[in-house]
Amino acid sequence: MKEISFIEKTPAIKRGWIRALLLLIAYIIGITIFGVITTVIISVVTGTNLMDIEALMTNPDNLWIRFVMQFVSLIVTFIVIWIFRKYIDRKSIMSMGFQFKGKNIDVVFGLFLGFLLMFLGFGILKLTNNLEVISISYNTKVVFGGFFFFLIVAIIEEIIFRAYVLNNLMDTFKNKYVALIISAIMFALFHGMNPNLSLMGFVNLIVAGGALGVTYIHTKNIWFPVFLHLSWNFFQGPIFGFEVSGLYFNSVIQQNVIGNDLITGGKFGFEGSIIITILLLGMIIITDRILVKKTI
Repeated sequence: MKEISFIEKTPAIKRGWIRALLLLIAYIIGITIFGVITTVIISVVTGTNLMDIEALMTNPDNLWIRFVMQFVSLIVTFIVIWIFRKYIDRKSIMSMGFQFKGKNIDVVFGLFLGFLLMFLGFGILKLTNNLEVISISYNTKVVFGGFFFFLIVAIIEEIIFRAYVLNNLMDTFKNKYVALIISAIMFALFHGMNPNLSLMGFVNLIVAGGALGVTYIHTKNIWFPVFLHLSWNFFQGPIFGFEVSGLYFNSVIQQNVIGNDLITGGKFGFEGSIIITILLLGMIIITDRILVKKTI
């Protein structure tokens, strides 16, 4: 039988950083157009005035509306990525890092590490009297709804910023750490319009972008960052009760942070705390050293 091999062609645009920038522009245009259409449809279905639709969407009790908006974003993501990968990059979708065989440990470790970071942060704030627990109540809708919502969020953002943007920046810059830093800054800027964003919150978004991408520069596989991202958001919001990048979600643990915003993160959530800065930087250094030794 004749062996069939896939030969990837030369990209239509040679510079990877230009491809990454154009992808982000196309994605923003796409979600803006489809977001407006979806918003109008939701307004008609719910009978809500367009002027009041933002309040409806930010209400944590209306998780289904946020879910619909994210699902639309997911569709836009797949369309834009497919177009760029096929006609601009001229490479296969799988080469972005979707190979799943042998990556079960990445899924488990990503889920565990996200939980561990949030558990440590919650514990430190509680032990230092910077956090008080008001009540604890389990709600199936909150837990499962939050899990699948943040799964979609993680898939969207990791496909865009790690599988595409970081991947292409690594084609441009010989030093993969430069590519990682630039992609992390772009990741933070993408969240720049989030409510209650503080300077520390913005810095931590850059550090978080580094934490999510540090394995990718060594493995070029997307599953660890996807499940770390999922676990990070899920345990931060629906479980431990922090705001997620400035957005409030119903949670199992209802709590209130007390004290300096630099320590607690304030209204932006725990992502605005210097505690998570230290934890994430430690994770980046340890993870990078482990992977460097494996690839030597």
